[in-house]
Amino acid sequence: MSLPGFPTSQLPGFKKDLNLKRIIIDFLLKFAGKNHSKSYKIVSVIFGAILFLVLAPAVLTATGLFLKDYIPVQINRVIELTAAATSIACGLYFLMWAAIMQWKIGEGTPAPNAPTRRLVITGPYKYCRNPVQLGAILYYFGVGIFIAGAAAGIINFILGFAAGSFYHKFIEEKELEERFGEEYRRYRKNTPFLFPKIKLKR
Repeated sequence: MSLPGFPTSQLPGFKKDLNLKRIIIDFLLKFAGKNHSKSYKIVSVIFGAILFLVLAPAVLTATGLFLKDYIPVQINRVIELTAAATSIACGLYFLMWAAIMQWKIGEGTPAPNAPTRRLVITGPYKYCRNPVQLGAILYYFGVGIFIAGAAAGIINFILGFAAGSFYHKFIEEKELEERFGEEYRRYRKNTPFLFPKIKLKR
């Protein structure tokens, strides 16, 4: 698209304004450039926890309840509850571990409006680049099983994985590369995206 007698390439920011991904990244970069107060970061973590630990699993589980009849999974309820408790515990562990590392080392939080000021590559970030997403989908998996059974848990896991991976691949990774440059590119090259590699001892 171009204006009559005025090539699009000569319009400052014209293509940029039409690129939704670029707009979102620029928006996130504005938060990254600020030195947020401790109280601001605490409030951001609280709202993030409400959004991703209460509202998101509620929406996903409601979707799982609607779709679970299309996934014929029959598992003993005791086994389901055991799997749910284990998955929720592991998910919360990864989430808390990642949040603590972001706070202590990165001087920030998992919330996009109060991001880290330093690249975190230790703790759970040593094993995968997105331990927050890993913890979240394990948590969603367990919540789905606990409330509505294994089929709902599987649906929660798939939807959480798809949504989180899309955001991280197409938005967050681009933003981190702009902020941390070569340091992040090396880290991305040497660290798995989501699932840690299991090294078997010989």
